[in-house]
Amino acid sequence: MRRVLPLLLLLLLLAGCELRNRQSSEDFLPTGVQSPAPAWSQSPVGTETSEPREWSVVKTILAYDGAIPLSRPIAYYSYQLPMIDLQGAQASGCNQEIESRFGLLIRQSLEAMERKETPVLQYLSYSSYSQGGILTLHIHRVDTDGAISDAYYTMDEKSGEAVSVETLFAAAGCAGDPDELVNQGLLELFTQRFGSPEGAEIQVTTALNRSQEALFPLTVNRMHLTEEGRLVVALELFAPQGGSSLETLSFP
Repeated sequence: MRRVLPLLLLLLLLAGCELRNRQSSEDFLPTGVQSPAPAWSQSPVGTETSEPREWSVVKTILAYDGAIPLSRPIAYYSYQLPMIDLQGAQASGCNQEIESRFGLLIRQSLEAMERKETPVLQYLSYSSYSQGGILTLHIHRVDTDGAISDAYYTMDEKSGEAVSVETLFAAAGCAGDPDELVNQGLLELFTQRFGSPEGAEIQVTTALNRSQEALFPLTVNRMHLTEEGRLVVALELFAPQGGSSLETLSFP
């Protein structure tokens, strides 16, 4: 009997140690320490994940992830800030905009969490791909209030210089004058939404004219290629009854 008691005591001590270790592991939450790579898997919310490609000249220069302090139920954040590793003027300009537009937002959100406040930004991820020698960088943003937005940056993938509207249409396999193709797409979209402008009231033709004035002349900063090779053109569509909406046209 004397030999059994020490053995039982040892088993109880080991069980208590295992229980404490399990509780400590379950209570642990990421603290937002800077990490060398994104960790979307820590978040229960599904969002776009960017996997690095060997050819890519887009680098991650900041990566943070963790739990938002005091959030109930627990909410997670994950930030990835990219940089385009090219020397061209377009690449340099894009990097400056990315830093001022997203880098500052990341730092402000981290500072807010240090003060135990809810950050504006919840997720920031990116992906990059090449089509016909054209590099596209896509940045995806999700705020804690649920707002979602996307930004696209386009340039020559070797030089980092700007590409022309004609080059983008050619890369998408679109033959013809870009102005004519886009104007035809705009007319078709406008007719679908508000009816034919031919013989219509002045409010209808005015809305169409405003939509065309806002779209032309065409600029590259309102266009991007998709990973499938299609060209997307963003535009502001004005309604006859007033107001406007952001729309896109896809080619071909």
